[in-house]
Amino acid sequence: MRTPSFVAAAAVAAALSGGGARASVFDAYGFGARAAAMANAHAAFADDYTGVFYNPATLTVHKSPHVGTGLTLIVPRLAIEHDTAPGEEAPVDRLPQTNVGIQLGLLFPLGGLVDNRFALGAGLYLPTIQVTRIDAVEAETPHFYRYGALPDKLALVLGAAFELHETVSIGVGYQILGSLDGSATVDLDLLTQRFTRRDLEVDVHADSGLIAGLLVRPWDTLRLGFSFRDALQLRYDLVTDIGIEGVGRLVAHITGTSLYTPQQFTWAAAWDPVRPLTLTLDVVWSRWSLAPDPTARFDITVDGAPLGLGALEADSAPVDLDAVDTVGPRLGVEWRVAEAWALRAGYALQPTPLPAQTGRSNALDSDAHQVGIGVGYSFPDPLALHDAPLTIDLAGQLNLLGARRHAKANREDAVGSLDAGGPIWHLALTLRHDFR
Repeated sequence: MRTPSFVAAAAVAAALSGGGARASVFDAYGFGARAAAMANAHAAFADDYTGVFYNPATLTVHKSPHVGTGLTLIVPRLAIEHDTAPGEEAPVDRLPQTNVGIQLGLLFPLGGLVDNRFALGAGLYLPTIQVTRIDAVEAETPHFYRYGALPDKLALVLGAAFELHETVSIGVGYQILGSLDGSATVDLDLLTQRFTRRDLEVDVHADSGLIAGLLVRPWDTLRLGFSFRDALQLRYDLVTDIGIEGVGRLVAHITGTSLYTPQQFTWAAAWDPVRPLTLTLDVVWSRWSLAPDPTARFDITVDGAPLGLGALEADSAPVDLDAVDTVGPRLGVEWRVAEAWALRAGYALQPTPLPAQTGRSNALDSDAHQVGIGVGYSFPDPLALHDAPLTIDLAGQLNLLGARRHAKANREDAVGSLDAGGPIWHLALTLRHDFR
């Protein structure tokens, strides 16, 4: 009789769970070291494979096949400070962990009759520690809403662009993420302490979000860009059916969304006041107000008829984020100090979409200030396989979440009032090469 009670209690406790990380690795930190150094101000400036994410219309700028690969290291040093020690029943703080990822990019302009006016591109981010992780935590657990499992998310972007005129290009692409549907059926015989049935079926489906872009070059020294990225999220729908011989059945239907990236509109400009110098500006409108309830919904039925208990049901309480849209600027500069050398820097403001957490929820967030610096160096192919040089880019980036106060309205709150914030360090290395 203790076994079904324990299982039911665990399932009901799990019903309080909420979703974890949000946003995109490319959007939060950058696709490639060059973009990371310039704080992602790239929607009008990208001239290589990274345009497949920032603005697919820019893929037509580069007129030769182009590839790149690199490593990215993300080291969060975020902290949560409680006014008083949390009670025994309070959940443990959840902090984001360090991860290392591999980035790959491809760009293929098509010659022949279209004369390199049509181009295809692809970009991939592959975490090396965990490929993709759904981080479900209780709504009461203090966690960082936009940065929880962010480095643990595989990202794939595909795009195509066409040059309508030498001054106008358009592009379209897709971000791709999976969705999970499945079921598990288990029958347990307590008398023999054996499983009499264990069936598991899980299907992974592709889910995609549209990317579209426009690039206008009214003068040689000025580029104007616009890009749209649709929302993207991982959906899951799982059913677990546990039957205990002589006791009853527990059925848990788990549904929800995680790894949410908001819909975004970006207006951008890249200006060359003098030839060795480029200044870039992006203004990004993020539709966080459309963010879904992050709660992992558990619809649970416990059939206790053999015990004379009748049917017990439990489901999870939704969480209202009260999220709002944000508008943030991104500024970048690249100075080509010599034919082989380029210096870069950038700043971006990523406003928080969430209010201070005064109720039971502890989805922590604050305005983030992003500062990047970097260098690029081009050198001849050491194997002499191609005439085109190799380019190596290095970038260091600081994402600083300002300390924010979360004062609880209820003095009896188990977690209590707290302050949260801190730095996230990002280092990136990219090797790029043309094939002429």
